[in-house]
Amino acid sequence: PLLYRSHYSLLRGCPSPDEICRYARSNGYAAVGMADVNNFYGLTRFLDGAEKWGVKPVIGVTVAPRDRPGFTAFVKSRAGFARINGILTFLHLDEGENGGGYDPVQDLLDGGWEGLTLMSEEPGLLQRLSQRDREGLYVQLTFQRGFHEPMQWARRQALPVVAVNPACFLDPEDRWVGDLLRAIDLNVPIDEIPVSEHTGSHQRPACREEMEEFFSAVPEALSNTEGFVIEGIGGEILNTDPVFPRFRGCSEGEEYRRLRVLCLRGVHHRYGSLRPEIQRRLDHELRIIRDKHFAGYFLVVHDIVSRCPRTCGRGSSAASLVSYVLGITHVDPIRYGLFFERFLNPGRKDPPDIDVDFPWDERDRVFEYVFRTYPKRSAMVANHVTLGPRASIRETAKALGADQKEINRFVQLWSVGDDNQIPAYIRNPAERIRGMPHYLGTHCGGIVITPREMTHYVHYQRSNQGYPLIAWDKDGAEAAGLVKIDLLGNRSLSVLRDSLDSVRVTRKVSLSWDSRYYLGDRATREMIEDADTVGIFYIESPATRQLLKKMRKADYELLVVATSIIRPAAKRYLRCYVDRLHGKPYRELHPLFDGILADTYGIMVYQEDVSRVAVSVAGFTAEEADRLRKLLERRDRDRWLPEMKNRFFRAGRRRGVGDRSLQAIWEMILSFRGYSFCKPHSASYALVSYKLAYLKRHFPLEFMVSVINNGGGYYSRQTYINAARRMGFPIRGPDVNRSGELCAPEDQALRLGLRFLKDLPEKTLKRILDDRRASGPYLDVVDFQRRSSCGFPEMSLLIRSGSLDSLAGGLSRPQQFWVYLSARKRQDLFELPTCPSYLGDYSPQRRLMEEAKTLGLIISCHPIDLFRSRIAEAAAQADSSPFISSREIPMWVSRRVALAGLLVVGKEARTQTEEDMIFLSFEDGYSLYETVLFPPVFRRYHRILRHMAVYLVGGKVVNEQGALIIEVLSLRRLCRDPDGEETSSVNVRPRTRSRWQRSAEPQSAG
Repeated sequence: PLLYRSHYSLLRGCPSPDEICRYARSNGYAAVGMADVNNFYGLTRFLDGAEKWGVKPVIGVTVAPRDRPGFTAFVKSRAGFARINGILTFLHLDEGENGGGYDPVQDLLDGGWEGLTLMSEEPGLLQRLSQRDREGLYVQLTFQRGFHEPMQWARRQALPVVAVNPACFLDPEDRWVGDLLRAIDLNVPIDEIPVSEHTGSHQRPACREEMEEFFSAVPEALSNTEGFVIEGIGGEILNTDPVFPRFRGCSEGEEYRRLRVLCLRGVHHRYGSLRPEIQRRLDHELRIIRDKHFAGYFLVVHDIVSRCPRTCGRGSSAASLVSYVLGITHVDPIRYGLFFERFLNPGRKDPPDIDVDFPWDERDRVFEYVFRTYPKRSAMVANHVTLGPRASIRETAKALGADQKEINRFVQLWSVGDDNQIPAYIRNPAERIRGMPHYLGTHCGGIVITPREMTHYVHYQRSNQGYPLIAWDKDGAEAAGLVKIDLLGNRSLSVLRDSLDSVRVTRKVSLSWDSRYYLGDRATREMIEDADTVGIFYIESPATRQLLKKMRKADYELLVVATSIIRPAAKRYLRCYVDRLHGKPYRELHPLFDGILADTYGIMVYQEDVSRVAVSVAGFTAEEADRLRKLLERRDRDRWLPEMKNRFFRAGRRRGVGDRSLQAIWEMILSFRGYSFCKPHSASYALVSYKLAYLKRHFPLEFMVSVINNGGGYYSRQTYINAARRMGFPIRGPDVNRSGELCAPEDQALRLGLRFLKDLPEKTLKRILDDRRASGPYLDVVDFQRRSSCGFPEMSLLIRSGSLDSLAGGLSRPQQFWVYLSARKRQDLFELPTCPSYLGDYSPQRRLMEEAKTLGLIISCHPIDLFRSRIAEAAAQADSSPFISSREIPMWVSRRVALAGLLVVGKEARTQTEEDMIFLSFEDGYSLYETVLFPPVFRRYHRILRHMAVYLVGGKVVNEQGALIIEVLSLRRLCRDPDGEETSSVNVRPRTRSRWQRSAEPQSAG
């Protein structure tokens, strides 16, 4: 089987590469070929599958230009791989830029096809190619298609023939799924796809006997197929060693010398002098970097970072002294005991990457510099976007003829867990296509830079942002040896930058980006210990704030611990850590354990703790220990963990560790399943957190303005508006004379910027601000209308939002409309006319409604104030529980209460018995408060949960190690959905986690 097509053909194939290899093995084939359409997206997974199932991979690609005959190319060498990568790159770039004028056949005629074998069903195409050379050309004969004419033509041309079975599905039932995928791709109902797009019977996999019978008249076609297998090669076309970028064409020796000089300069900048312990550490790191050929990579990253110094280097690279003295990272690895071997060690096989965060609105400039400096040698890493649960249901239903209302209903049924109410003819195929690649997205910041042209390693195309984009995701890039640099956007760095700028302007206080003014500040530490951290990056989530309340200690080192120990599987150890932090005695699990985790009271907190314990307790080598750490993060870890556990136990027993201790240690190791953090990562982010906390504590208005301007953080903008109001800062709406583009401090109040007006065109915003700067403030509504030239939609938005109130001379908003319309009728109107007395003003309720519609925010009051009458009525109808506010919660520990609350965020979890539960954060006019809905209560109320809705919450106040949480027993929603329904069919459960991302839309006040 030579021509199997996987689901990486993007809606043109059903099986995964792994399924293709497994199918070949189960049917007794020694080799299998995969040739996706116009891409190698699935190549690395195909090679993995071939190795896993013990079949030889034959690597191919079907080149199918739009509206022109295509061919299939099989790769025989690295030169052939580079050649076809260039053709695929030109094909993709041309389709995006020139509408498909590129001719790959002409490219082959011009440059040849060394290292490739080509086959096609198209005589005209082969005729053109044979004018240059006949070597490596084959006429394709297809299973279950007539081959008399192509066979005769091949004999006349003296070209060899090859028998192929171009299968795009494996299971007979998937033939219909193939038609479904084509309908989705073409965006038409399944019964309207063209005949040429239907999945034919010839595209099913044929067994050996069927192939021999069908091609019995041309046995040479089958023997030539075997020749393809002999010629085809496997993973040798990919690099087994890391592919490092070269810095400005330097040799490795020159790169190392440059790096050493830069490091010595950096040491004097960071430390003042080269002390002995620094000399030893630097020499040790540089020796490993030289031996691992890593010097050029450091130079490239240093060059990039130097273009935008407001950064946060993070991840394991922050354990490197070289990174620190180069200014890539900002945590002193010697002072805080960060181990370089977590980042790079002699036994590490895979190349580590360096992660650097930039202010989110400055990162594009960094990308542009990289692509300008390394043209044709740099590109972004892809993200293979798959059909998720919602998308698979939505696309299947649409292809099967459902209208939009039905589609929405099916998606909602899935969301609330009522999958069985979705018709089987939609549910079953939706489940089959779920997880299939849908399109090529872009990694959030991964970039690869290669020493030769990118096409020597992989083909690339143009991303939606206009950047070059390689064919592989991060796993594929790593498998091919491409070393990734992560250049990521971080809103908190923009908040930090803007806060420092604002403080310098408004307070005349200059604080540098790099100084350590904040770490020793007692007031800042006390604010963090009180968990007053809303708006502070990395430590503002409900779980982190609850932990800070339990710890009641928050110097920098403890904040690093706090932000690392919060991980899904570590709840029991978190409780132990807090108890031991407050003095509870404990014993080490074993003498070999003694001292390794003294700083964290015998609790494994960081990723590297797994490696350290594995080395100390079980005698693992550094390489084996690192493999265990990485295995815990893999999705398929359950497949390999039993074997690793047996090795750990056997090795531990040989060192005299009892099974009971080994089991306890292994369970602690398992708490790192899924995601966890290394100490350098948390140390880097905690440094940013402390800077932001200092600014919040001493310059709260400037800080909150910056948070809101940069889109908020963990919570919605509405939550930060509410927080600013609770801090004592009035919120003032947008004003055409007083507002800038963004929010700004104004006499100890927060003034919203004009950009916060929903649907205000960019050109109108710019025209208003430019005219005001050029000609001074607007005098009145008529003057504004004449100078701004706003049309009715823009004027309506400005009037309804109150943005013209300061110009209106006491006119109500309806009267402002009257003036505007009068001025449109009379072009000679130069002053405010007298308005009819019968025109009144909006009611308070109407003003709030217009506020919500025009801003997407409630700024005149807390949103919960809109529901005071409903809250009072609901509280009166509730049980005997006292109705309290959030500030009274500490007085009602272990007792039942009722509270009003605006639902601001939630996080789902699962119990040890795999039942769904959820943690919800509410707020009233006084504070945020935390609640938990255990499985029985969650099942009862999950249908009415909606972001930014108002509820009456009934439950019991529970004290968990000093942090108060309400165990919810009853829940009543007090606001309607926009469609007027009192109840919502929107559910919250682990598979719908994306519902709880922050949103700026307020709940309807209906």
